[in-house]
Order: sequence, then structure tokens, then C-alpha cells
Amino acid sequence: MSLDLKTLPFANDLPKGLSAGFSQADCVVEPSLVDQALDQLAVQMTVALQAHNPVLLSVLHGGLYFTGQLMRRVVFPLQQGYVHVSRYRDETEGGELQWHGYSFPPLAGRTVILVDDVLDRGITLAALQEWALQQNAAEVYLSVLVDKGIQPRPVDADFVALECPDRFLFGCGMDLQGYGRNLPGIYALAET
Repeated sequence: MSLDLKTLPFANDLPKGLSAGFSQADCVVEPSLVDQALDQLAVQMTVALQAHNPVLLSVLHGGLYFTGQLMRRVVFPLQQGYVHVSRYRDETEGGELQWHGYSFPPLAGRTVILVDDVLDRGITLAALQEWALQQNAAEVYLSVLVDKGIQPRPVDADFVALECPDRFLFGCGMDLQGYGRNLPGIYALAET
């Protein structure tokens, strides 16, 4: 798949550096391998959680793609909602956690599955896990598409589809300057 954006009629309207970032990116996980990992993870989650009547909370924006992929694959009753929080806001470095919105069924007494795109330093997921417990959730599971394996961190994911290097990633929900979340593979910015 070509990621060259220079030929697009609106290329000049894209953020500076986006075209170079896309065209020089390394594909770290091919789309077929992402699909295979998602299939395997859905089986693991079904076996572990099918009797729990969980609430699956997508962590927006990054977790939206992953949530959609899981929803097609898991085969147990669940309710779904979202929390929209951010630390990156189209940047490459995280900042303070900001709440933008949410919608979900009552969490009291329920099993909650937080679904996010990537686990790096764990700051966002640790804060959301604590928040869900403050909402009186019975238990909180963390599910991520990608674990970068960075240690130390305050939390680890219970369900992980893929392990990837500690590089800036985009595709499958992860973005580069707000673009690329829809790509079916996972890409890393070229190492300099």
C-alpha cells in the first residue's frame, strides 16, 4: 500500500510534515497480521468474559477503530459506550488528561472493559481504570490493540492483540497529526 500523499489534489492543505511522515513510514504490522491478532484476541476475550455481562467502553478517538473490530468478532452479550479523553491532541508527546465527553450505561456492579489503541506509559488507562472503579464497577479490564512494552508503568493490559516497538505508530486507530487512523496496517515513523 502506497502512503505517498503528494499526488493528492489537496496535498498542500495537509499539515506540514504529514506527507513525508506517511511516505517514509515503516510498516511494522501488515493488515493481514492485524486481522489475525484481532481474531485471536476476540476468542480470548469471549472465553474469559462471556459470562460477565460487560460494558465495553471505547476510549476515543484511538480506541474507536479497535472497538469496531472487536464488536464484529466477540460473541457474547455486552453493552457499549465511550469515554472521550485525550492526552496527545494530535501531538507526538502526551500532556494532561482532558475529558471531552462520555456516554455509557450505568457501571455500578458491572464488569467494564476499557478498549484503547495503544499502551505505552499507561497514564491514560490507569486514570480511566481508577475512574471506572470510582463509578463502582465490579471489575475493570484493559484491552489494547498494541502494547509497546514500556516499563515501568502503573498498569498492564489484560488483553493485548499485538506487541510493537516503542516508536511513534499510526494506523488502526492511532494517528499522525490527526490522520491515518483508518489504515488497516500499523506504521511507524521512519527512525532518524
